Amino acid sequence: MSAYRRTRKSRGYRLLFAIIVVLISLVVIFVYNVFVHMDEISRIESERFAVKLINSAVSEAVPDELLQEMISSSADENGDVRSLSLDHAKASRINTLISEAVTRKLEECENEALSVPIGTLSGISFLNGKGFGLSLDLSCIGSVFTDITSEFVSCGINQSKYRVYVKISVKLNAILPISSTEVSVDYNYLLGERIIVGDVPQAYFSA
Repeated sequence: MSAYRRTRKSRGYRLLFAIIVVLISLVVIFVYNVFVHMDEISRIESERFAVKLINSAVSEAVPDELLQEMISSSADENGDVRSLSLDHAKASRINTLISEAVTRKLEECENEALSVPIGTLSGISFLNGKGFGLSLDLSCIGSVFTDITSEFVSCGINQSKYRVYVKISVKLNAILPISSTEVSVDYNYLLGERIIVGDVPQAYFSA
């Protein structure tokens, strides 16, 4: 074999070796990114799913007429709202309906598995949504906590809003084939609001 052919063959081997090293390096980097971002992405995907589930549960569980009856107000001779009343019995009923609905939805989703693309788990932006999916199972840890709260918010000159929220807290166990992560989700769902023209009412009653 001539020296030229030996040199050419040697260069071919070196090129092949370089390509293999690059490919192995890319695989190692990809796998490393998957392990580094796995918990974070699992948490994000679980929170996103939980919020979607909560919205669906609340909208299905609470009748519109019950929400409308939850807040009542009284006005003075000028038509200005002077007092607001949050019906305790109705708020308690709404709270119970929401807690039961969210719990039921979470129990139903335990029989289903989400699919998270491997590219998404890598945390590499241009690979987001690409590749085969890994099964992500969610299970509720403990009880669902719900609590109805309210607040006044300024929304312009001589105007304010009275808003009623339900705070929903759930703890989930997000399980991938090679890891598991505990996820806490706290979400405020707006149940209703009243726009008030004039000063904030001097009296607020929780009946």
